[in-house]
Amino acid sequence: MNTTVTTEYKVYSYRWIVLVLFGLVTLINQIIWITFAAIAEPATHWYGTTTNGIFMLSMVFMIAYVPMNIPAAKLIDKLGLKWGTGIGVILTAVFGILRAVWPSYTLVLIFQIGCAIGQPFLLNSFTKVSSNWFAKEEKALATSLGTMFVLLGALLGMLITPFLLTTPSGETEAINPTLALYIYGGIAVTLSIAYFLFVKDKPETPANAYSDEAKVFETKGTLDLFKKRDFNILLVLFLFGAGTFNAISTGLEDLYKSIVNPDLLGILGGIMIVGGIAGAIILSTLSDKIRKRKVFLIVNAISGAVLSLLFYLVERFLSGTFQYVAHCIIGFFFGFLLIAALPVGLTFAAEITHPIPEETSNGWLMWIGQIGGILLILGIFYIPKSQTTINFIIYAVILAIAAIFAFRMKDLDAYELKS
Repeated sequence: MNTTVTTEYKVYSYRWIVLVLFGLVTLINQIIWITFAAIAEPATHWYGTTTNGIFMLSMVFMIAYVPMNIPAAKLIDKLGLKWGTGIGVILTAVFGILRAVWPSYTLVLIFQIGCAIGQPFLLNSFTKVSSNWFAKEEKALATSLGTMFVLLGALLGMLITPFLLTTPSGETEAINPTLALYIYGGIAVTLSIAYFLFVKDKPETPANAYSDEAKVFETKGTLDLFKKRDFNILLVLFLFGAGTFNAISTGLEDLYKSIVNPDLLGILGGIMIVGGIAGAIILSTLSDKIRKRKVFLIVNAISGAVLSLLFYLVERFLSGTFQYVAHCIIGFFFGFLLIAALPVGLTFAAEITHPIPEETSNGWLMWIGQIGGILLILGIFYIPKSQTTINFIIYAVILAIAAIFAFRMKDLDAYELKS
């Protein structure tokens, strides 16, 4: 006698509470990351260090991700979404508030490293949230909303931090970032309490076929990731694509300070991030709706290459107000089209590597993006300051190569689980 078991998948409205709380703790982690990049000059005076010393306070987030990726993924898999991600929440809260206590560069660097160690526990959980809680038709959208909080954190950190400085004597040397550090640390502590009170690991019944099946994290299972051609292609796309965006956003001042008024750099960076937020939501929603991933990744790579080339051409042939306005327009679409590849790519990776845990594929792609960013940022420093915009030619070339790889991928219909 044959018995057919039909699993009923159900989504709960509580999924939005989980997503928002997860997003907010990720947002404050990103604000902590970008804090000093937004106030580099006054911070050098306050801490008695160099510009490179302040730059390192942000750079440690990329560096720490490299060794912490695999341990974070393993702990998320072992402890589950709430407590695995919770490690990053605790580290962000504890070290975030400690930054404000001692005005010592060495101690602040140590506390930044503590927050940086917490970052992969948050960033590696994007697809874990969407897979545990959201229907298959919402997965890329849910991941894109997680990405939105990351970008929003960077945007708010850059825009708000300069207004939180205190200047009791009215002189540059007296500018004090302690108020900003206390505010951000206090928010991190408050959000960590809310997170542990209200976040649940998973709903009572599975939301989709991916969350319904058992996951494997044995060494053999993890190594199987690299036996899948399309996952290896995604690694190339993230190495070049995420690496390019990390390099441009982190090295914005060095890339543009010779052609853009320093006071306008924050606006340019903000426009790029706003474009990224819009693109991540709109294009991810379209990807979910038509159940296609490949075409979006191809468009993302090609448009990134074209827009990188336009960055360079605008610098060469325009000047003054026209040049700045052109950079802002290109920057918006650069963010809109290139950042959208992040949630689409992360979701696609989780789908094609199932039943390996989402945090594993997620972590490796974020890891390779950090490596790409570090390598390309180093390139900025080794090129003469008067020629830094030649980097945009490099970005155009590597994104064009990424597009060629993307054409060789299969699409979602070759992998999708039936539900």
